[in-house]
Amino acid sequence: PIFVIATLILNGCSMLGSEKVRHSKTTSLVNFLYPNGQIPKDLKSPTLHLPLRVGLAYIPSANHGSHIDNTLRIELLNHIKAQFQGLKYVNSIEVIPSLYLTGHSGKNQLEQIRQLYQLDVIALISYDQVVNRKENLLAITYLTIVGNYIFPGSHFNENTLIDMALIDLDSKRLLFRAAGINYSKGVAAEAYTKHRYDKHQNNDFAQAMSMMQNNLSVELMAFEQRLRAKDPNDDIKVVARKGYDMSMDYPLMLLLLIAAYFIKRPMLEHNI
Repeated sequence: PIFVIATLILNGCSMLGSEKVRHSKTTSLVNFLYPNGQIPKDLKSPTLHLPLRVGLAYIPSANHGSHIDNTLRIELLNHIKAQFQGLKYVNSIEVIPSLYLTGHSGKNQLEQIRQLYQLDVIALISYDQVVNRKENLLAITYLTIVGNYIFPGSHFNENTLIDMALIDLDSKRLLFRAAGINYSKGVAAEAYTKHRYDKHQNNDFAQAMSMMQNNLSVELMAFEQRLRAKDPNDDIKVVARKGYDMSMDYPLMLLLLIAAYFIKRPMLEHNI
């Protein structure tokens, strides 16, 4: 009876107040390229020389302590690199070490990287992962009893976005982009909150990563068709390097379609 009375008291008090906390792990393409927030509208039309020499890098985080798990970051880089390597219109792809990119003067850094690696375009990966946490110290719903101790609880939701943008290094124009998103929510005892958050964040990043890879396969195929069409009304101009054949590679397109299906299939099975 005493425990029931105490529970009712706690339930009643739980309505009195709560604390909201917001955590984020964010990198921004716009802030990296245009720190002043002004995006130029008079960028020249890109001229692409096929096959392309591609760079691949993460956009640096303004908050040095705000990073996704390094193992997942490397895994994503390797998956994207493999997707580009199978394309006929790509000559090479180089992963750019993080030390070459900082949070300032993004355009100047890209020009240095372009000259150092002799690149035509660069694929820049950004991410935005926000955790909204609401702590209600007296909410009996969120209490976890461990031995003789009672720990206050938290409930939270997470939104994750991963975006890959392919940028022409000469004109600084966006050629195409592919994104993946994920949303989740959960409840964690205060004593285990950080461990639970880390687990959720890593899982959400992996889920968004899977969606982004699937979307990237589609975008890469569409971009190849656009390059080969050579539409005179298209603002992207295409020039073939000596010895490069721009004819359509149908077996490769079929392989990309199959790869896209098997990337998407685990996600569909997970959602069922």
